[in-house]
Amino acid sequence: MSPSLDFSVSPIKGLGLMVSYRNTNRFANDEEWFSNGSSQDSIHYTGNRMEFGAGYYMPFGRYGQFEIYAGGGFGSINRDNLKTLDGNFRSNYNRFFIQPTCGAKIKDIIEIAGGMRFSYQHFTDFSSTDPDMEEKLSGSGVRIAGSSFVFWEPFIDFSVGGKYAKFNLQTGAGVNMATTEHLNNPSPFYMSLGVTLNIAPRYWKDAAAKHSN
Repeated sequence: MSPSLDFSVSPIKGLGLMVSYRNTNRFANDEEWFSNGSSQDSIHYTGNRMEFGAGYYMPFGRYGQFEIYAGGGFGSINRDNLKTLDGNFRSNYNRFFIQPTCGAKIKDIIEIAGGMRFSYQHFTDFSSTDPDMEEKLSGSGVRIAGSSFVFWEPFIDFSVGGKYAKFNLQTGAGVNMATTEHLNNPSPFYMSLGVTLNIAPRYWKDAAAKHSN
């Protein structure tokens, strides 16, 4: 499970500011590990990421919306083998991104958008109980600490609901564009579910106007 919390605000028309926090706490399917009479997958991944960004948004046509954001942040990733000490590692990283998106909004009820994020990720340190772990991860003997990676992350986002709250579904992929094998994910696809809350001031003005009438 990887819960996330995103907050955005538009202080002036056309300008957007965002803050994003993501947490990872999931088990991977390697071998079963028995603890307190119950079994679970033996590989445990944990980590977090904080990002900040700013961007420009612009409506076009009757329903269209275009936006582009850029920003950066930092995070960490940990891998623990619950059965043995093999494969354990810790690493921190810095990350920078640019993300253009184009979509449509229909009467504050349905929103659909597609976009892509290009991100640059640089690992600042790496430690492991296995001295050969960096070579195992890279497949090419390249050290992870000090290495940089470029990812291409296309996605499609769909939201439906009322103007104050919408249910959100996003699906996409993260593809390592580096020519080396390091940190390749055998399953780059993902899907997320969430709820988007909208407290735009224009909604308050609309509500006040209806109440006065």
